[in-house]
Amino acid sequence: MVYSVHIMLLGVLSGALFVPFLIDALRRSGLATIEKEDLVIWCAMTVLMFGALSLSADMPEGVALQYSGSAFLAMTLGYCRALLSMTLLLLITQPLQSLGVLLWVDALLPVWLTVQLVGLSRHYLPANPFVFLLGCGFFGLFVVYALEVLVRSAVSGLIGGVSAGTQTLSETVVWGLMLAAGEATLEGMIITTLVVYCPRAVALFDDRFYLFKRF
Repeated sequence: MVYSVHIMLLGVLSGALFVPFLIDALRRSGLATIEKEDLVIWCAMTVLMFGALSLSADMPEGVALQYSGSAFLAMTLGYCRALLSMTLLLLITQPLQSLGVLLWVDALLPVWLTVQLVGLSRHYLPANPFVFLLGCGFFGLFVVYALEVLVRSAVSGLIGGVSAGTQTLSETVVWGLMLAAGEATLEGMIITTLVVYCPRAVALFDDRFYLFKRF
């Protein structure tokens, strides 16, 4: 009973600490002046990710796998809108008692990491579109999702204590990394297609930098 109360308090505290980030994202999202085409893209990406998050698979040892999609939304929508969409999706798809922690691990962390990764690639790597498409769109997504899996597993181990089981956590990491590789590949292909045919749908792709930068 005491342990359940501690878990509940942790969830409430995590949710409360997340609120300032959510308010800041809402303030800077440009919702009041958003153009119709951008609003359609925002809604379409959110609905697409809702469909992906609705799919889950139960693996051996009681491990449940589910898509993340947070890094993909960050690439296509940018930091603020991706954070708002992931918050909404987690509110819809995840249990309330674990929502506070999940908002940090499955929303803020991967969205922030993705934006930082793209920024670092622009600063240190050549202004070549393949740096974005392959470096960020494939390998970068996998790195973010892999870190998300590791952090989520570590948090689950800390919260679950002994009852989580070392073997179960190991299974979660292994299956999670496998899913992360597949998800990064699929989403990387989608991002590449969008950059070619609808670059406006990929917020973190700056065509002036990657296509028209002069050396």
